[in-house]
Amino acid sequence: MDRLILFLVILGSYLHNGGSVVTDECIVSDLEACDVCSCLNGGKEVGCENVNLTALPANIPKQVVILNLKNNRVACVPRDYFMNLSKLQKLDISNNNLTASFLLPKNVKEFIASNNMIEHVEDFFKFCDNMTSADLGANPVRSISTKELEICPNVNELSLEGLLLEKLNRDTLVAFPGLNRLRMVRMPALSEIDADAFTPFCENLRRLWLYGCKELTNLPGPLLKNCSNLSVLDISETSIMSLDPELFASPLLGAISLNWDHISDLSKETFSFLGSIKSLEMSTMGLVNIPSDIFVNTSLGYLLDLAGNNLETIPPDLFSSNPSGHDLQLLVLSGNRLTAISPGTFRKLYLLKELYLDGNTISQLPQGMLTGTELQSLYIFHNNIDRLSDSLFDQPPENNTLTTIFAQSNPISELSTTFLSGIVDGGNVVKSCDNVTVRQSVQKVSVECVPEDFLMEINTTSVGLRDSLSMRGLVCHYKKESFFGYSSCMACSVGTYGVPGYCVKCPKGGFYQDEVGQYSRQGYENGCKHCNAGNYVPFEGGSSPLDCKVCPDGTDRERNASYRACFCVDNYFRRDRFNSCELCPPIGANCSGEALRIRRGYYWNWAFSDIDRYRNFVENLATRNDSYDRSASSFGQPLPWIHTCPEPLTCENNDDILGSCKEGYTGWMCASCDDGFFAILGFCRQCPDVLVFVVEIAVILLIVLFLMIYVVFVHRRQSGQSGRSIVDVALARGKIVLGFYQVMGEFWGSISAIYWQEVFQNVAYLINIIQLDISAVLVKPSCFFPFLGFNPYVEFIIGVATPPTIIIACGLCLLVIEMKATLKSYYRRTPIDPARKCLANKILTLMSLGLFVTYPSTCNVIFALFKPACVVFPIDENKAKNVTLLRPDYSINCSTATHLSFETAAYACSFYVLAFPGILLCLLLKFSRGTAECPVWLRFLSENYRPGFWFWEIIELVRKVSQTLIIVVYGWDSTLSVIVTLAIAVIFLMLHASFTPMKDRFEHYLQLASLWAIFLNMLVAAVPATNDEDPTDVTNVIGVLLVFLNLVVLGIALGKPLMLMVKALVSIKILKEATSLIRRRWLEHRSSELQINVECSDVYGPSTSTPLLNAQ
Repeated sequence: MDRLILFLVILGSYLHNGGSVVTDECIVSDLEACDVCSCLNGGKEVGCENVNLTALPANIPKQVVILNLKNNRVACVPRDYFMNLSKLQKLDISNNNLTASFLLPKNVKEFIASNNMIEHVEDFFKFCDNMTSADLGANPVRSISTKELEICPNVNELSLEGLLLEKLNRDTLVAFPGLNRLRMVRMPALSEIDADAFTPFCENLRRLWLYGCKELTNLPGPLLKNCSNLSVLDISETSIMSLDPELFASPLLGAISLNWDHISDLSKETFSFLGSIKSLEMSTMGLVNIPSDIFVNTSLGYLLDLAGNNLETIPPDLFSSNPSGHDLQLLVLSGNRLTAISPGTFRKLYLLKELYLDGNTISQLPQGMLTGTELQSLYIFHNNIDRLSDSLFDQPPENNTLTTIFAQSNPISELSTTFLSGIVDGGNVVKSCDNVTVRQSVQKVSVECVPEDFLMEINTTSVGLRDSLSMRGLVCHYKKESFFGYSSCMACSVGTYGVPGYCVKCPKGGFYQDEVGQYSRQGYENGCKHCNAGNYVPFEGGSSPLDCKVCPDGTDRERNASYRACFCVDNYFRRDRFNSCELCPPIGANCSGEALRIRRGYYWNWAFSDIDRYRNFVENLATRNDSYDRSASSFGQPLPWIHTCPEPLTCENNDDILGSCKEGYTGWMCASCDDGFFAILGFCRQCPDVLVFVVEIAVILLIVLFLMIYVVFVHRRQSGQSGRSIVDVALARGKIVLGFYQVMGEFWGSISAIYWQEVFQNVAYLINIIQLDISAVLVKPSCFFPFLGFNPYVEFIIGVATPPTIIIACGLCLLVIEMKATLKSYYRRTPIDPARKCLANKILTLMSLGLFVTYPSTCNVIFALFKPACVVFPIDENKAKNVTLLRPDYSINCSTATHLSFETAAYACSFYVLAFPGILLCLLLKFSRGTAECPVWLRFLSENYRPGFWFWEIIELVRKVSQTLIIVVYGWDSTLSVIVTLAIAVIFLMLHASFTPMKDRFEHYLQLASLWAIFLNMLVAAVPATNDEDPTDVTNVIGVLLVFLNLVVLGIALGKPLMLMVKALVSIKILKEATSLIRRRWLEHRSSELQINVECSDVYGPSTSTPLLNAQ
């Protein structure tokens, strides 16, 4: 059974990996090597390059000698996969996705693993006795553990190009004592090399490449002290600023390259240890001068390259100070700032064949400048030479060797026969096609007239000169004729400039190039000329100043265009790097950095535009050099519409491109609460811990219980007394407080003029409970039970289900009471217990109170689904895309079938809005005529009003519902809402003040205070802040005022009762009397029917037997 399970596991793994076998956690394909690769020479040569392998093939021939696996996608090699290939000598597994090293058989001589993702290389050298070369370039290797390396005595060539080593010390390469070629080029992290780092192999080292290590700032002098066989040293493109002469002490050193370093000054001692040098390259170093005796101890051999520096003069005795002389054949002084050449500067360069003076500002060539040389080619193009009149040689013409002069791109106005006489028969002068006078025809010399865009070609066999030309605006290609090869270098055309190896078009923007053979100099962004300020070239490869066009509207035409169609002026943004700028929208937008961004307090939605593409475009705008992404230079999609958030501080927009909400908020305009938060009056509060919630509910229940005990206690003490009972007073004042907070609750939920601070949010949560909004009271449990998530749909269901639930529940209670009384009378043969009437009155009272207090919230959930409560929001700036959302909850789309069903149901349920107050009005009208006794359960509606104002509570219901209707349906942001709600508040305030319908003076002023508070709340919120006011200060002041106005009503209503309660608690009598009351109530329950009837009649005071009102 175990074997069967193991077989199934292996089979499943095989099928899961697409028919591959997993070995050492690496997948090996089941495909035969010779089926997917080329197997030549009897399997000794296996070529698997460029076959898109993701796993190594199976069954590689055992006799393989050369195995090529480069340019695939192999990510993993089992550690001992190659160990059975005992005859393998060359393995190339470069350009794959390898992440780990593996073992190699001992016969491997040449190993290439460059361009992978290998971090540790120690396993490659476990069996390296016969290895001669290893290429580990372009891998993220940060360290080499010498403890795990075996000695590899025969490795003579090692490439570490692009590795992430930061430092080299003696132990780093101690395992390779036979190294003679070491490539440590373009290592981006290498910043330090110890003086003894090369000691283990220095005697054998012949060629050392360190170019491109831009973090390297210094090389210690003793580094190459014992490298007596070193012949080639390349330390170009580093950050080295000074040179220790001891670096050049090797007696065999024949080629040194210092190109693109940062050495601006050389000293006399720089090459003092250097007896002779065949090739010395020091181009584009930023040299400003060169000592005349720098070569006093150094004999120059074949090439000296000083191109691309800032040299203004060449010391006249620079090449004559060495008593041994020089064998220099190629001298490159191109691209400096030379204005003149001293006549005897080159006199001691007897073997000089080619002289490059192009790209300077030389105005005249001195007579006899080339005397003593064997010069064959002279390059003086791109200078300021206006006359070629004097002979360049003082010797007889028959001894001259000059055959070619390239003199184009000079303002030459005269070409004398004397000058031409220094050129051998059949020689050639190349010049620009301009007005030039040749005083006498010289038939033996050809004067070739070329246009400004003439592409010059230079052929050379010198590798050093080829490299120099390729960095100076020419592109070189190797050519071979017969048995010899040479490099053909062609100048870059107009509209382009040269970088090492190729020509680049001048970028779009403020650049053009109308000369050939130009290149990028050190310290300059490119090799192109600049358009005038306020002009740009709208395409790549601008080749004339006429290609520069005026920058489009909205741009700063006082600045250089750079890599765009000029920069935008302040408060403008762009959609295209090379197009016009647009004025920033006046509301909600920030146009810094030429991009449209969202400001704090505003919202936009990227549902119909590509946010990632826009982000790339904005980030790309910040790139001010030629490295910007061409594919992200424009954004052609419409931008989102900017909306003002209902609560501005909830839209923090820390990400000013996408936009972001304050913690706890999410959704459209950040108006919904995130997970772990619950909504209270328009803001989101963090869900409390379960224990805190339970304690909170318990405290609320205890307070309610205590208040009930207090009311019952006071009521019992008032039993038999005349006047209003405590129940009458509590209900009358409770109606006032409840009505106030039911209106203000909806008002607070809609207002966006302020953002409530934390202390105000706590007060608002308390008031949310006072207003008895059923769905809001139940919202907190959704923190602990996410499936109880509330939205207007759920609130609607709860709201419209509450009245019938109350009626049915009370009806069932009445039915049970009646059935119980009837059955009891039937079985006991006694009359029906009259106590049932008292109990029924109590149940009916609870029912009427329940319907009364929930009526406003029920109306609100109905109003919330009316069609005018849906708001159309544009999504994009063109308003081509819109969304219709429900104002009370922006997460609800009004266009869905679900919402249409609920909307229909809301309109159907709206009959309740009219039916409930209408029924109450009819009942009150019936009992107001005095023909019938007012039932106990209806008396609380009119008990506190003066005769003749029995209908005033219905007017109050209309007031509450009308104000909340406007706020819920149209929101506070609507001008209509502000005007209508303020008008309603003023009208009812005036009516109450004029008619004084309440009979109790305190209650009259309490109601008046609540109406004033409602009016002032709305008035304060309706007054906008001025532009010179601090918004934070304004919102804080408004918040304090509104909280004060809303608490003052509660304080007035509870002030006197609280004082009485405190006095009672201090005297401790209430507890004793409460115990006595409970005992007495139990005895009274067992008393006679007469006593029960008396008790029932006293619930609302002694006046229940009188008519409701003395109607007039």
